[in-house]
Amino acid sequence: MAKSKAEYYFRRYLKIAPLGLALWRSVEAKHLSRIKLPRPILDVGCGFGEFALAFVDGKPVDVGIDILAKNLYNTVKTKKYKNLVIGDAREMPFSDNTFGSIFSISTYEHITHPDKLLKESYRVLRPGGIIFLTLETDEVDLNTFYRPLFKKIGIGSFSKWCTQSYNRIFHRQTLLSKKEWIEKIKNAGFVIEKQQSIITPKVTKLFDIFLLTSWPAQLFYPLLGKRFVFRPPFAVDILTKLFVKYVEEEEKEGTNLLVIARK
Repeated sequence: MAKSKAEYYFRRYLKIAPLGLALWRSVEAKHLSRIKLPRPILDVGCGFGEFALAFVDGKPVDVGIDILAKNLYNTVKTKKYKNLVIGDAREMPFSDNTFGSIFSISTYEHITHPDKLLKESYRVLRPGGIIFLTLETDEVDLNTFYRPLFKKIGIGSFSKWCTQSYNRIFHRQTLLSKKEWIEKIKNAGFVIEKQQSIITPKVTKLFDIFLLTSWPAQLFYPLLGKRFVFRPPFAVDILTKLFVKYVEEEEKEGTNLLVIARK
């Protein structure tokens, strides 16, 4: 039986990322694979190239930009980008109307002043160009596994501490509602072509449940500038059989927001 796109990306992600993140990112990859991105393509917040390593086949992405130089040191090794730029995406070193499309995977919520980032994205995009965004929203924390449980058993203060710690460790700066994100995107000048809730509450809970198991991989990040994951093929097969259904599921509800908009 031919693999679905969801399974294809999930298997690739299992080779490079902790289980919870593999579930989350392969859902985003599934959705991005459904649209054609006109070139040249800009990846805003490319990080250390993890998403591109799992997603990109064939011709590399034209440009990736990230504010952390240590991230790009590893991104170069992926060979998934033609050009890489160290810079603040709120003040990009590109001329007006440079790119045919932009994609950004769960990045804008990690940056303060997202209005500036959206307006800058609009500036560097060509007229008629497409932007594809996945965004965390304020619904994520409501659908995690542990924190609502802690509140239910009467340790709400610990639940609050967990949320604050999570935000600090993962640099979550701007968690908005879906409505607020849409308003900001429109205010930047974009015309919304599609908005969809993605990442089911089940996937969000699984991400939270397996977050503790991701720490060994995460500990290598300060040293290597990337996560270290080793899974033999049989482990990838087992995890795929157990969990790929959650990636393949078409969302009727979701904690995150997918937006496709045009300049």
